[in-house]
Amino acid sequence: MKRKAVDCVLIRESKTNEGYFRYDVTIEEKDGRRHVVPTYGMDMQDAISRLIWNERIDKVGKSNTYSIVFLICWLTTIIVPSIMAAIYNNPVWIFCSIAFSILLGFVMVWVDKHFNKK
Repeated sequence: MKRKAVDCVLIRESKTNEGYFRYDVTIEEKDGRRHVVPTYGMDMQDAISRLIWNERIDKVGKSNTYSIVFLICWLTTIIVPSIMAAIYNNPVWIFCSIAFSILLGFVMVWVDKHFNKK
């Protein structure tokens, strides 16, 4: 059993965008529950395709896309000080690398808590 749209009703013309209409789409979940989702489009097919697109975006958005940025930053905090330590023959750069990695870890936890607030 899949999620499916069981009903779509034209409500009114959009008040802000000329040529668009508001539709209420009734969605039946896998467990049989039904709920109504408002959506906008130029016609019913456009409204339903926009609803599907928005749900895909929400699903992808929950996958922590910001983690790639943190991975790049973490690799930078490891690689750059290591190269500097090799160039200047000074172990202080290794300690800087460790400190930056720990700091970045704290920032990652803080950002994760910020984005996953309910």
